[in-house]
Amino acid sequence: MRSKRPFRSLIVCVSCAMVGCILASTAYSRRVDELEIERDIYASRFQNWQTRAIDAEENASQLQTEVDNLTAELAAQIDLTLTYAGSFSCTAYCTEEYAHICGEGHGITSSGAKVQPGVTVAADTSILPYGTVVYIEGVGLRVVQDTGSAVVGNKLDVAVNTHAEALSWSSWGSRRVWIVSGGAEP
Repeated sequence: MRSKRPFRSLIVCVSCAMVGCILASTAYSRRVDELEIERDIYASRFQNWQTRAIDAEENASQLQTEVDNLTAELAAQIDLTLTYAGSFSCTAYCTEEYAHICGEGHGITSSGAKVQPGVTVAADTSILPYGTVVYIEGVGLRVVQDTGSAVVGNKLDVAVNTHAEALSWSSWGSRRVWIVSGGAEP
């Protein structure tokens, strides 16, 4: 009888140890699963940040190229003088030739010149007279060739190709403006 008792105790101890190992294994398995999920989340965040960094580098490169091109364009002008005109509220209007919200659609500016996207800008002629060449920050060089009933004071309305482009134009808002004089004007 005595010999069975230690064997029974041994079986109970081994059984308890096995149950403990199974419970610990389950807990560790859950923790491993949680850590794998966290690892995947952090890997995804890293990938997103890496993509954003690459996009930011490409954008910075494009902006630097634009600055370099504008600098070269301005340097090519002989005896070029820039006079700061102030901060202007900029909007855009389209040059589509049919009557709609952007205008009458006849394609002729108030100065008599043909409206040209990339060239024409409407301004208050008491501030910037017809023919004034301006550099608009983030937009480029434009020539004052037009006016408008809503273009009063420090406001500019830049001519673009289409109505859709005018609505989605990325340069809306306040922009610094310089008057360009001297040199070969565009």
